[in-house]
Amino acid sequence: SIGYDAFYNCTSLTSITIPNSVTSIGSSAFRGCTSLTSITIPNSVTSIGYDAFYNCTSLTSITIPNSVTSIGSSAFRGCTSLTSITIPNSVTSIRNYAFYGCSNLTSVTIPKRVTSIGDSAFRGCTSLIIYCVASSEPFGWDSDWNYSNRPVVWNCNNNDVADDGYIYTVIDGIRYALKDIEATVAKLPRSIKEANIPTSIVYKGQTYPVTIIGDDAFYNCSSLTSITIPNSVTSIGSYAFSDCSSLTSITIGDSVTSIGSYAFSDCSSLTSITIGDSVTSIGDHAFEYCTSLTSITIGDSVTSIGNYAFYYCSSLTSITIGDNVTSIGSSAFYGCKSLTSISVDESNQYYKSVDGNLYSKDCKTLIQYAIGKADDIFEIPDSVTSIGSSAFRGCTSLTSITIGDSVTSIGEDAFYGCTSLTSITIGDSVTSIEEYVFYNCTSLTIYCEASSKPSGWESDWNPSDCPIVWGYMEE
Repeated sequence: SIGYDAFYNCTSLTSITIPNSVTSIGSSAFRGCTSLTSITIPNSVTSIGYDAFYNCTSLTSITIPNSVTSIGSSAFRGCTSLTSITIPNSVTSIRNYAFYGCSNLTSVTIPKRVTSIGDSAFRGCTSLIIYCVASSEPFGWDSDWNYSNRPVVWNCNNNDVADDGYIYTVIDGIRYALKDIEATVAKLPRSIKEANIPTSIVYKGQTYPVTIIGDDAFYNCSSLTSITIPNSVTSIGSYAFSDCSSLTSITIGDSVTSIGSYAFSDCSSLTSITIGDSVTSIGDHAFEYCTSLTSITIGDSVTSIGNYAFYYCSSLTSITIGDNVTSIGSSAFYGCKSLTSISVDESNQYYKSVDGNLYSKDCKTLIQYAIGKADDIFEIPDSVTSIGSSAFRGCTSLTSITIGDSVTSIGEDAFYGCTSLTSITIGDSVTSIEEYVFYNCTSLTIYCEASSKPSGWESDWNPSDCPIVWGYMEE
């Protein structure tokens, strides 16, 4: 036997040969051997103790012999480089947390003789597909054996269809979900640096076009620097590239029609993106916190831009809106502190740009002021009857604003965080003001022509208690 803690924390150990005389590997025997890359267990071994290979972070592969009947608790826990493992037919039990945190493990097949699987055995295996020879879950498996709800293919010796109706397969480290003669990119290992998505894949003689980048497909792939999306793809799911912090550029194929919510959120290194002419909708928060993005052109095919779509794109200096956009969500450009120009195609029937600011086509609603401008004074045009939600939010350059007599309503958060604003005059035509309009306007005095707060103003319209002069009349 190899005893308890025998090689514990031998961080310089890169390889080891275990002789055929060994029948058991003790608890924590190789725990913390962070330089160990591979190991062969001889056919004489019948048991692998708890924590035996815990935190062997460089271990990429391991072969378990047919003699092993039990895999101990946390035996391979934290083996973050482990990509594949074969569990032999001799194994009858897999203990608690056996493969916990093996985040790059892509597939594992559980033999039919396994009558016991412990709590959270595959928890945190974010890239994993589990293939089970059994046709359904055996009685002796813990209710939380698959704590992270990894895809499971039952009866895998006879068919490949999982409970959700998909066939899961891994090609070049990328997991695909196949259904209805089309393929979805389901998940990539987080360590991947470059990914070339094919237009189609072949599985058992059947060709499946790759049409969908699924929800969370590239989520938190922090090493990914570039990707090409083929023209076969028609949709990009929610959070598909969220937190890909090393991704600098991406080209979206001409067949993509929709970009899901949070699809590129927190892609902090993304400097440019080309949106194909086929895209019709950009989801909520789609480019949120893309802090290196400097400019973007929204093609003529786009009809809708979601709420907070470009939230806190702090380096974005300009944006061009095509002629078919009919809907722009709330606070779409909030936090774009470098934005100096919003351009709109003259043919657009719903929106208009005046002096780089965004208005409704009839100029009755001021939707978004380009808050990166250096101007310190702004006079709202007489045509405007409504100031949109968050229209001036975060504008730190303006010191004075005049609201024309035609304005009747001011939306929520309209002047939120305008810290340099020292004065604003509200005419008695304003009958409606929503919540938090002047929140955190730390230098502001509000001049109101009304003698007291009109009934249509929300109770929290001035939450920072800025000084108010009621009954103000300009000279």
